[in-house]
Amino acid sequence: MAKFPERAKVVIIGQGGIVGASVAHHLIERGWDDIVGIDKSAIPTDVGSTAHASDFCFNTMHDQMTIFTTKYSIDFYDRMGRYERIGGLEVARVGDDERMRELERRVASGKAFGNRVELITPAQAKARFPLLEESMIQGALWDPDAGLVKPRSQMVAGELVDAAVATGKLRSIANTACTGLRIENGRIQGVETTRGYIAADHVVVCAGLWGRLIAGMAGEDLPIMPVDHPLTFFKPYLEFAGTGKDIGYPLLRDQGNSAYLRDTGDPKTPEGGQIEWGYYEEKNPRMCHPRDLLEKEQARLSPSQRDLELEQIMEPLERAIELTPILAELGYDEKHSFNGLLQVTVDGNPSIGESSKVRGLWYAEAVWVKDAPGVGKLVADWMTDGFTHLDHARIDVARTYPYQQEEQYIHDRCYEGAFKIYNPPVHNREPYSAGRGIFKSPFYEREKALGAYFMELSGWERAHGYASNEHLLEVYGDRVPVRDNEWDNRHFWRVSNAEHLKMSEDVGMINVSHFAEIDVVGPDAADLLEYICVAKVGGDTPVGKGIYTHFLDAKGGVRADLTVLRLGQDHYRVVDRADAGHRDLTWIRRMALGPGARVEVTDTTTQYGCLRCVGSQRPYHDPENCRRARGLDERELPVCGPAQPDDQGCAGAGLPHLVRRRAGLGAALQI
Repeated sequence: MAKFPERAKVVIIGQGGIVGASVAHHLIERGWDDIVGIDKSAIPTDVGSTAHASDFCFNTMHDQMTIFTTKYSIDFYDRMGRYERIGGLEVARVGDDERMRELERRVASGKAFGNRVELITPAQAKARFPLLEESMIQGALWDPDAGLVKPRSQMVAGELVDAAVATGKLRSIANTACTGLRIENGRIQGVETTRGYIAADHVVVCAGLWGRLIAGMAGEDLPIMPVDHPLTFFKPYLEFAGTGKDIGYPLLRDQGNSAYLRDTGDPKTPEGGQIEWGYYEEKNPRMCHPRDLLEKEQARLSPSQRDLELEQIMEPLERAIELTPILAELGYDEKHSFNGLLQVTVDGNPSIGESSKVRGLWYAEAVWVKDAPGVGKLVADWMTDGFTHLDHARIDVARTYPYQQEEQYIHDRCYEGAFKIYNPPVHNREPYSAGRGIFKSPFYEREKALGAYFMELSGWERAHGYASNEHLLEVYGDRVPVRDNEWDNRHFWRVSNAEHLKMSEDVGMINVSHFAEIDVVGPDAADLLEYICVAKVGGDTPVGKGIYTHFLDAKGGVRADLTVLRLGQDHYRVVDRADAGHRDLTWIRRMALGPGARVEVTDTTTQYGCLRCVGSQRPYHDPENCRRARGLDERELPVCGPAQPDDQGCAGAGLPHLVRRRAGLGAALQI
């Protein structure tokens, strides 16, 4: 028997799932070795969600990152010979015009990203999927690249692990649970397990449903939550007997009913001879905190498969029978049907990347089978290069503020998110009702009195326009586009455009108290910010001056755009976008790490209000004369109010002036 390893370069927690297996594969592909993978149960897993996943892949999202991870994964499975590119349908029922419009948007997004999606008629949908009741639908989306990981993603995970072990670069250890993380001076040192301690330079958490428990060992939480997913089976269905197929007809998504359906192929295949119907709860999602998961020996099926009562799904099942009557003709397999746990998140995005608290501790959590190999590549690239080829801000675990790690917040936001997994179509500006009113600016009551239209951003109530300014539409209405399409006009207020036009001709103040504010203080503050900022912020930069600048990543790409204020010789304040604030706070702290670093980096967002003064950007007749008259250097150019016919030289003498950097992008510096 091989000796239990005492140390490794990388330990992967959750090696038996498709995500952990994909991370190991891609790390080796990028040149890593001395990797140890552990799992609390078998490898491949027999307790995690990979063990019961439906394994189908659709690529009909609206964002570049998900389109990439899904397409990469589909092609990855295909190269392994483990993908059936059977195609997939998404249907819109008669009367569900909102779903039909969403299919049109998905086709537009798909084509924009190079996918081969198209809209088809009910008759064409029926021809592809004969079990469909044609009269029930008004149209469908057809994705020829949708398909099934065959026969199971569980098998693919096992094959990836076996291949990695065969290279000699991975040691895979089953039935070995993580019991603790050893951390010193903010850096991972190793993993405590039920079989002993493994020292490690890097730890990657791919523990799926148990990921939050591992994060808790590092003193943090992840904004994700397991939720029941009813998965039911009807049999016998013998249409594909003798074919050897794992699936015969295309996949069917009936998202207006929050459901999907597929056949399981030849009865002699692993789960063949049945119709599988899955449903995502729309009325009462059943959440389960990871600490309440059963152990393997306690569960009837497995810890990730909970008992299902038929009453739980009766109403949507009746609607499903209207669309696919075959379900009523077959027998319901009560023993085989179950609630399969999967993970939802507080913002619809997974938790990927390095911990904001512990260097060397990485997460790859809340990932679907359809995205797992793509995420494995991203993690491997990120760990190797320090960046990925796509902007990963929306999936970066460091985006999570401390308030978003509070247990009640995670539960409430995930509960609300669980309603929207499939239905209704989620607008890109769709506000959450849970987790509101966490932060309010000093001007909140005044804004309410002005009829503010509030939305939420990073916990802040943020005004998107004011009813008190709607009289401006009488002046600027002909210059404000009318959004005739309801979807385009949803969660949007025309007055905000009118306000913008007014300020472009005059002057006004905007409440930006939701902006993140980060204080960098200490003898090394200037050197630190000079290192990570593109523009000059230290040296002879005067106290009281603000500089608009960027942070760059290791390849010179823009990581952040923000303003740095010099408040004292050794005191700087970074003013950043709210949604980027915690990522950039984490980045500054990482850059500040080092022996004897004399700098303190503090989130001061809630300590100060913040107003932005905005004025006309139309220059005077002779900006060079204005520059000389005000003693500005050649890098700076005045941006004043509109010129008058009798202006000579600097016509704005005695008036407030905004100054921008000639080589910059319009930072308002002096007033």
